[in-house]
Amino acid sequence: MPRIIEDGVGNRYALQDPVELTTAPDDVRLATESEPWKNYWRMLGTVLLAFLILYWGIPTVIIGVLVDEPIVTLIGGVCSILPLPFLFLLHKPKMVHVRFATPDSAGKKYHPLPEGGSLYTSEPTSFSRFLTPDDSILDLPPHRQVWVVFTLTIIVGILATLPLLNEYTETIGILLYLILALPLWVIGFSIPVFAWWATSSKWLGLPTRRRDAEAWLIAGMASALPALMINSFIFPTLMPSSLSASTFNFLMVTISAPIGEETCKLLAVCLFLTVIRSPRHGFQVGFTVGLGFALLENCVYVMGGMFGGPFNITLTTLVRGIGSIPGHAVWTGVSGFAIGCLASETDIHSKIRWRLKKVGIDAVDMVEGWGIDLDGDGDTSGYDQYRETLEEALNSAPEAASPSWMLVDGETGEIHQAQGVEDLTPVGTAIVTATAAAQMRVTDGVHLLPPRNVFAGLGLAMSGHAIWNGSSSLVSHLGPAIGLGSGASLLLELAWIVVLVATVLTLAKLLMKSIRTMPAS
Repeated sequence: MPRIIEDGVGNRYALQDPVELTTAPDDVRLATESEPWKNYWRMLGTVLLAFLILYWGIPTVIIGVLVDEPIVTLIGGVCSILPLPFLFLLHKPKMVHVRFATPDSAGKKYHPLPEGGSLYTSEPTSFSRFLTPDDSILDLPPHRQVWVVFTLTIIVGILATLPLLNEYTETIGILLYLILALPLWVIGFSIPVFAWWATSSKWLGLPTRRRDAEAWLIAGMASALPALMINSFIFPTLMPSSLSASTFNFLMVTISAPIGEETCKLLAVCLFLTVIRSPRHGFQVGFTVGLGFALLENCVYVMGGMFGGPFNITLTTLVRGIGSIPGHAVWTGVSGFAIGCLASETDIHSKIRWRLKKVGIDAVDMVEGWGIDLDGDGDTSGYDQYRETLEEALNSAPEAASPSWMLVDGETGEIHQAQGVEDLTPVGTAIVTATAAAQMRVTDGVHLLPPRNVFAGLGLAMSGHAIWNGSSSLVSHLGPAIGLGSGASLLLELAWIVVLVATVLTLAKLLMKSIRTMPAS
């Protein structure tokens, strides 16, 4: 009903109410402006807040409880709670209010708006409005651009080391490093993760909702907490006190870290089991979860390197940026691939949904059995709606609809192919001879796929992690054991790191190349 208002001189006006919100159409496609570096700042804010909660707040609470110190517990609780509102602000669900005006000879030229005022159109239009979730695609910068930033960071770190090598410029070098230390830490731990995120998005060629990708990254960060508890509290209590420090540390990096960390990351991937569509999608989820874990861990390691001077922080940034980070991502990607195989081959999505619904129905039955009308239907007879069987749920499971995105030039309106997104072309059906097929295989190169079994994939991830950690630890002791000096021992360690990094990078490239050829869903 129109509202009647009266101005200061007694004139009365009828104000129409805005049209009611309607349901968003299924085929709606919204345009968003490309802001690739905005995701970096959001990711950076998230990891700093997560670091405060997971590496300072919650462990401090646990320590305070164990040593019976209420003040320590209180400080940890404050550090755990204060960042939460800021995390919510960074990742709060975003809704888009769409106003839709279409030419209609029976329509109007003025349409009242809920915030006041009205929309004027030059010709009669019908007007509707609706709310829809912000399903913007994950928008990342070109991966080469991010790697350039990483390379410049390494160069700056090397240049900051040079003045410290000469006693005449040492004071200048110290002052310079005091200025550069914080930027080198922030950029050094975050940019390589962002670079691998952009690189994997290009290589895998799967368009992804931003909110989905950020959820995977945050799940990886969260998985660092139980892994930290295993490494810091559980594993040490299981080891005999008679072990030497070197033996304990070796067992820590070869048993506790691989088993605890890879298991926790696998469980983080399982949180998205109901939405993983294929092995390729599972690898993408696992790779991103691994990046989230590596991002938080990298924050700690590069911070430790920062206190060792410019050479130390630069070396730590380089080794972790091109070795440890893709290592974490690849191992979790292997586990995610197996989860994707499980999801695509066993109808586990429908089974989980049915089980969750059954738990809800059983809860209603139990509460109403106590005489409480939980569902508000006026009786306490339990769940009164139709109870779907598992077979019916499996047969009626809807096909997952793949989102559709286009890359549009903001000035010309021309549609482009997005970087790294596969172009679906018709599959050829021509007959190929055995000789031609052999030549195609040679041209196509080596294909490498992870195990399809979840336990085999997890075992491979743990083994790769253990080999990296264990061999690095052994090589660090090998030099002194065979009589090498400190300089030669350092060169031996660096040479082995080069071998490990080259191996991980080769595996990452082969895996992504092979997995990219698999169906997206």
